[in-house]
Parts: sequence; C-alpha cells; structure tokens
Amino acid sequence: MALLLVGAAVSCKTKETGFSIHGQLTGIPSGGVKLVTYKEDDRSSKVIDSVPFSNGVFTIKGKLDEPQMLTVLIEPGGWSFQVFSGNEDVQITADTTGAEHYDYAKYGGGVGAMIKNYTVSGSKGQDEWMAFQHDSGQKKYDEAMAVLDTAFRAEKDIDKQYKIRDQLDSVHKLQLAWKQDWISRYINQHPSMAVGAYMMNDLYQEDPNMPLSNMETMLNGFTGEARSSGYCKRLFTALDKRKALLPGSPAPDFTLLKSDSSSFTLSSTRGKYMMIDFWASWCHPCRQAIPHWKEIYAKYHAKGFDIVSVSDDNRWTDWRKAMDQEKMPWMQVDDDFPIKNMPARVGTLYMTTYIPFYVLLDKEGKIILYTGNEEEIDARLKALLG
Repeated sequence: MALLLVGAAVSCKTKETGFSIHGQLTGIPSGGVKLVTYKEDDRSSKVIDSVPFSNGVFTIKGKLDEPQMLTVLIEPGGWSFQVFSGNEDVQITADTTGAEHYDYAKYGGGVGAMIKNYTVSGSKGQDEWMAFQHDSGQKKYDEAMAVLDTAFRAEKDIDKQYKIRDQLDSVHKLQLAWKQDWISRYINQHPSMAVGAYMMNDLYQEDPNMPLSNMETMLNGFTGEARSSGYCKRLFTALDKRKALLPGSPAPDFTLLKSDSSSFTLSSTRGKYMMIDFWASWCHPCRQAIPHWKEIYAKYHAKGFDIVSVSDDNRWTDWRKAMDQEKMPWMQVDDDFPIKNMPARVGTLYMTTYIPFYVLLDKEGKIILYTGNEEEIDARLKALLG
C-alpha cells in the first residue's frame, strides 16, 4: 500500500498578499462566480467574494486566514467544485462535461451540478488532497461499495436491504481503516501541513467513532499551521466531548417533552439503573429491537431498572403513531431541533452518530456503558441485577 506524496520535499509557504484564483471554464460562457467557505459548526456557508465573468474566464482575489477547502460556485445553474488553497496563486481549468447533477428541492435543498472534470495547479494542499483521493488503495473500496449500493437500491425487501447494508458497512470499515493508516503516515511525514488536518477532519466526519486512542495520537502529531487550523481545533473539541462520555463520567443532563407536552428531566431518575435508548420511528433496526427491550424491561424493572427512549423524530405525528404501534411501557420523550439543518440537541449532546444507540447509567447518573451493542447492555445488566 504505497503512500503517494506530491512534492514531498517542498514546504508550504503562504503569500502575505493573499490569494489569486484564475479560472477557465468550458461549457459556461458567462455568469457569476462565488468563492464560498463552509462552517461545520452550524452547517452554514459564507461567500468570500464574487465576480462576474465572460468568455469562460474569471479571476477572484482575496486573503484567507488559513489554508482551507473552498467551493467555487458558478451561476446560473449551481455548478460547483472544490479547491483546497491558502494564500497562493492558483490556476484552474474546468469543464461541465460529465458533471454530476442533483436536485434536493423537495428536501428543502438546492439544485445544481458537481463538476468532476477540472484541474488545479499552484496549490500544494490541493495536490496532496488529490493524491489521497485518487490512491488506488482507496479506489478498490469505492468500486466494491458501488456494486453493493446498486444492489441495495434495486432490492425491495427491507430485511434483505439491511443485509446488503451490513455488507456495505463491512467494506466501509475496511476503507476507513485504510484511510486512517494513510492519513496517519501523512501526518507523521508532514505534521505542519494544514491539508493533513483537513484530511483528518474529513475522515472524522465519516468515522466519528474512531478509537479515542487513535484520534488522540493523530491529533497530537500536528504542529504549526496544521495544529492552529480550525479543522484541528474542532477535532480537539470533539475529542474532549467524547472523553466526557467515557464510563464513570456523569451523564449530561437534559430536559425533553413527553407526548402530552409535559417535561421529563434525566436527573429525576437518580436511584435507578437507567438506559437511554436513542431511536426513531423511521429506524428499522430500532423498531426490531423493541421486543427485546420489552423482555429486558419486564425482567429487571422491579429490581430498579428503567428506560427512557429519546426519539429522533422531528414530526410528532410519526413519533406518536410509532408509540401507538409499539406500546413501549417506559418513558418516551422526543428530541428537539433548535438549530435549522442541524442534528437533534440531545443526540448531539451525547454524540450519537447512528441509531439505535444506548447509554446505561448507574444509580448516581454516571455512565456505565456507551454503546450501540445491545448484547453489551444485556451482559452488564445481568452482572448488576442477576
């Protein structure tokens, strides 16, 4: 598994005068170009600058606080592509042929096309990012997952769909391990390159459950511009939040609404062993797990065990319908979504990245288990309550 490094002996030097991006577009003769940054904290975007263009030629100039991934957005048509750049002179050629069109209007999103056929020169970070993206080691997993994805979309039986999804997950885990190894070696060789922090941040978005020890080792390898980058700062924040959810830590308290609009507060359950069950009406494996939790509840409730299910539904009609169907005898509350286009508040507080997910608490409200594996919960309850 070869690690391809582009210009490995060259250090990244930014220009104090700022950046200059020169573009030549084929297929879009005239319009406007925007240079956009994306803020992960609230999923918002910010336009750095915008310019009109004609004859397919444009130039955007400005100054960046740090090297980062930028989106070049071309109107009309919502055409776009990404470039990693700092304060450098960058040359771009782009062709709309073969662009990947999308339409998310019915979901409240936009309509546009991702340009696939483009080249960038003058950006060291972009060269390194492309080397990572185009490595043959990564591509073999992409190809395998594409075959499984086609089979998944063609399958109509939901149980068979989930079997294919399990296969997809297995291949994806192998790819994530490959990516982590590649990026770890890149950090070791180029600890100050900001694009390395971007690579790790991108990996963490895809694999937020990577082992804490691996995450900490990778982060501590960064120096200079990479360590001071916004990407690295966000990752250190995520690391601290994950550490706060380790066994023995106090469970973050929360208050949510029950279906009758009265409030439930987690800390009111002190004195019992408590399991927080993160689920949703639309989650097939969550619904499949309910009969099992009914058995566990019946077995241990009289011994001081209880459950609170926190639903990820943003429509109460769907949530109430599911509760009427499932008839779960324990506490039910619904998570809330105070920030538009952001995940639910309590799910975010507990850093749940998939459901079903379970957090088992002791009588003092401290975390015993933090897991998506119901068998681990079963074993611990048996040890605690017999």
